[in-house]
Amino acid sequence: MGKHVIRQTPKPMPSAQRVTSFTQKLPQPYIVVGSRGLSANENRQPNIDVHGNYRFATGDLQSFVGKHAIFFVPGYNNTTNDTLAAASDFFGKLHPSLVHDGINPADYTYALFTWPGDTGTIFFDDAQIYAQHSGSALFKLFADTQANPPRSIVIITHSLGAHVALRSLSILGERLARQKANFRVNSVLLLGAAVEADVFSRPERKEEFHFPESAFGMQDLYISVSRSDNVLGGPFRVNEEDVALGFAGPEDMGTLKSLARRVAEVLDPVLGAPQRFTFEALDFSTNSATIMNPELHVAGHGEYWKSSKQTDYYVNLIKFRP
Repeated sequence: MGKHVIRQTPKPMPSAQRVTSFTQKLPQPYIVVGSRGLSANENRQPNIDVHGNYRFATGDLQSFVGKHAIFFVPGYNNTTNDTLAAASDFFGKLHPSLVHDGINPADYTYALFTWPGDTGTIFFDDAQIYAQHSGSALFKLFADTQANPPRSIVIITHSLGAHVALRSLSILGERLARQKANFRVNSVLLLGAAVEADVFSRPERKEEFHFPESAFGMQDLYISVSRSDNVLGGPFRVNEEDVALGFAGPEDMGTLKSLARRVAEVLDPVLGAPQRFTFEALDFSTNSATIMNPELHVAGHGEYWKSSKQTDYYVNLIKFRP
């Protein structure tokens, strides 16, 4: 008889001391903010009052003032320590890539947004609920930075972190359309997005997580695609009975083109200046016909920043442009 798999309770927010143990050797440490509860009891079940609000482990809102803010949102089933390790690895490679491009990293704030997706290996549906609530927390964080705003905001996500980011942007997009917000996120890069390929379409069923409104909350969207991704091509497809955005790209480019037109129509009058929504799918498959450099290819779900060549490439995408 096989072992019974027990759902895990997500870990709480890390202490400042724990964060320092991961960041102290980096050339430029990242700050840590997130939607994890402060105790295991708070994380036992998804709770919008807990997980729909952000809290800082290190840094504060002043950390973003006048800076280009880069947020890294990790994916499913990553414990607190996993997210800290991933952020250290990612920002440890991204930092020299910025320097390589002649960018002064002192103008940037790096931030890990950690959320309670560590529910266990077969409890993806529960993690999606935590992600939905955490998107609300991330939106509130962006909104609160606007009192003394950053120069720009970039979001880089991995796996189910895409759900957190797109949910936050859909809330922002809805606020903008109703003239209750006056800012947009500059760039979004989705690495191995563990959301459905039709995530930008209106859902056919009420319980589906789709975010067409997110287009209104961002200027430029970059979607990494790899048909070599073992997780998105296997467990995700089995669990969701659908294709992942990060495996095959958007199901219908026409939907995104329509959204680009709608963004300009709706937001130009609201914000008083021409607004854009651009999108690009980038094929990092090992047999990609468009990205020929094998150092950029992604062969597995954890390989989106295995080399500095990859982060060099990402920096060229997310560079600030008005």
